[in-house]
Amino acid sequence: MTVVRAKAATFGAISLVNAIASGKGATASVRLTTEAEVEIEASSGDWEVFVNGKKSGSGLALETVRHAVRAAGKDPDAFSGRVQTTSSVPIGVGLKTSSASSTAIAIAVYAALGQKAFDPKKVLDCSVEASLASGASVTGALDDAAGCLLGGVNMTDNLARKVISSKLFEKKLKVVIKVPKTLSRREAVDPQFVRRFGGLTNLFFEMTLKGDYWRAMVLNGMAYSSILKYDPFPALRAVELGALGAGLSGTGPAVAAVFDPSKQAEVDALTKDWEADGSSVIATETNNEHGRLLEVG
Repeated sequence: MTVVRAKAATFGAISLVNAIASGKGATASVRLTTEAEVEIEASSGDWEVFVNGKKSGSGLALETVRHAVRAAGKDPDAFSGRVQTTSSVPIGVGLKTSSASSTAIAIAVYAALGQKAFDPKKVLDCSVEASLASGASVTGALDDAAGCLLGGVNMTDNLARKVISSKLFEKKLKVVIKVPKTLSRREAVDPQFVRRFGGLTNLFFEMTLKGDYWRAMVLNGMAYSSILKYDPFPALRAVELGALGAGLSGTGPAVAAVFDPSKQAEVDALTKDWEADGSSVIATETNNEHGRLLEVG
């Protein structure tokens, strides 16, 4: 039986405006890479999933494969194989690993089935469908998927499944990410409660549409830190040190800060402060690259 392999890569992203409250979200792409390799054979059977080398029962990966195969015009039950994802992005802390992996898997599946030139909209649709079907996201996370796949700053209406604006960064900016040892509170999030604040977060979204990304990021971070009961001080410390923007990413616990490249001394000071409680700190930068196919065959 012929096995076809394909590998693709996408990127991580940080929140500017979290979409849970209003259904509208905005993200900034960062240079943290996720790769997905798929091996497909045309015989019915099981799919194996591995995440960073460990076997996983990832419902998101399996749903992504099924939706991608169906979108390619084929029967998902007629195929079997293996999916392996590897990522430099910490999992489950608010840095969009789910969307990074689902978009990379979709690109790889399309390529393995003969469609090397992928349609970004089809990849995004596949990621959204898989996120909803697996329960990985309550909105489908189109904002996250767009950040991971398209690069730059992306503003989306997740409920309408529409990318409202996608713009590249005018220059590279430094990004610092604090990853505390505390676990994400995603499982404890009550979407109904959070949606009561949709009118407020819509104001932040309107700010991003006007190009006021970083103040929107600060306000969004403050609001969601309060809603989800996280300490807002790490982000406030970043602002105090001259960050363009800072705030909670996703449902946390990761906090991201964005600096002008000239602010290395301030970045170093913030890194030292953030590491003091045992948190790990990731240094990266903004990303303008699209997700891409790496190899097939």
